[in-house]
Amino acid sequence: MKHLVITAAIYAATASPAFADVKAASGTGFNVIHIATVQATPDEIWTRLVAPKDYWNKSHSWSGSTAGFYIDAQANGCFCELFQETDANGKVKTVGSVEHMRVIFAQPGKVLRMQGALGPLQSEAVIGTLTVAMETAKQGGGTRVSFSYVVGGYMRYKVAEIAPAVDKVLGEQFKNMLLPFVPTADEPPKVDGFNLDIDTLDIAPATEAADTNEAPADAETQDDPPADLPAAEPI
Repeated sequence: MKHLVITAAIYAATASPAFADVKAASGTGFNVIHIATVQATPDEIWTRLVAPKDYWNKSHSWSGSTAGFYIDAQANGCFCELFQETDANGKVKTVGSVEHMRVIFAQPGKVLRMQGALGPLQSEAVIGTLTVAMETAKQGGGTRVSFSYVVGGYMRYKVAEIAPAVDKVLGEQFKNMLLPFVPTADEPPKVDGFNLDIDTLDIAPATEAADTNEAPADAETQDDPPADLPAAEPI
């Protein structure tokens, strides 16, 4: 079985305007980010994203092949790899499997979020969360897409060494995924403005009050309800 060796990866810069960086790091974790804008629709990128066998580098597989890679893009679905062999009759059979990540959020054409410790991190006591987000670019057309991988917990690796290595490997898969699409001519996005995975969820702020049902600011001015009114049913 061929082991994924994350530290041996070589990252080749994509021709598209992109951002790649170890955004944050501490003694117990790190966050790496890759962002680019390409001439494609979010649905086209999604279709490519959920077929990892077509772009994942086989050097970063456990079996030495990506033929058995798949993503079941629904909550609790698996980003998994099947170990496959061909028997004497030429029939392909599965002889094992490994989970790379587990899907925890899936909204086609918008967000795919998965949890899993990739590669050699699998043997460590860490949690890794990868958010892949996409949205129509506000300028120049196309789609802005990002990988953001957050890792935290106890590991026997030094963060200063493993974080850049993970960044390179993840960047390679990001680049490969976007290869079929023409890059835009936009300026590379800045990491300080990165919040694509939050924006894409379209979640209203919890403090936002309804237009017509906003509670009075001074609660002491409100009269107590009549004692004979029935208790309100829970919403």
